[in-house]
Amino acid sequence: MSEYELPLVFFTVLCQWAVGSIIAMTALMTVQPIWLNEETRFNRLRYMALAILAINIVGSFLSLLHLGSPLGAYRAILGLGHSWLSREVVAFFLLNGVVFIWAAVVFRFNRNRALVKSVSFVASLAGIAAILVSAQVYYQMASHPMWHTLITHLNFIATAILLGFVTISLMVAVYQYRQHAPQGKIPGLLLTGILLGVLLMFWVVLWYSHGVNGQGQMVRSAIAVLGSGLMGWLIFGGLITGTCVATYLYKQSSISMVGATVLMLVILSAAVCGRMLFYSGVMSQSPWF
Repeated sequence: MSEYELPLVFFTVLCQWAVGSIIAMTALMTVQPIWLNEETRFNRLRYMALAILAINIVGSFLSLLHLGSPLGAYRAILGLGHSWLSREVVAFFLLNGVVFIWAAVVFRFNRNRALVKSVSFVASLAGIAAILVSAQVYYQMASHPMWHTLITHLNFIATAILLGFVTISLMVAVYQYRQHAPQGKIPGLLLTGILLGVLLMFWVVLWYSHGVNGQGQMVRSAIAVLGSGLMGWLIFGGLITGTCVATYLYKQSSISMVGATVLMLVILSAAVCGRMLFYSGVMSQSPWF
């Protein structure tokens, strides 16, 4: 296994991005039903649902690259009774099915608004459950203190919330920019979601810093994480840029597609850097297991 284990980096980040986007879209439909009832706006959600489905599928596919024999992935279910890794495989297999059904309902059965909203809530809960199962794979390793903590679960949830709420907030802002007319403010719940993601990510960074005062492997892991240039990009791209996006959208409520794409890429790359640090903090130590 490599120090950064990139297949797992992109698997976890992309799937958490998809789950966070479903949660944020559900929040948008809840606080502003006009996005369900107005055809033009709902069309934006329909195509966003397809994009989210694609992100989740690509992320899940990339997880196979981590396996020595991808064709033998089916054997993972044999350890369902005792292995969190097997449970993670099953959880994301089921999640892909749920997200597919959710996207199909949003795209094809959009006349039934109650059904769309209900399925969105179910998909959100299924996504959160899959993320927690994924975090448990690392938490169970008691010999690696950087992973054997609830901060692992918090880290994964923070990534989902930050990426998801930034994505849907920018989608709304781009829509309003293209209408060339005042469309009202970005829903406060979306901007609160962005700031919550930033706050939780900041909590994770502070915990890494606290690790310097620990013992043994935890000290080495903390030094490896804090001494990496990736930490600088995580702070700039995730914490600072995320805060700036929420602040900007609170004041402006619209943005061009180019501007939104640049901001999304900066925050997404910061999330990838954060996940690389998560793996390298342990994998750079020897022996690994």
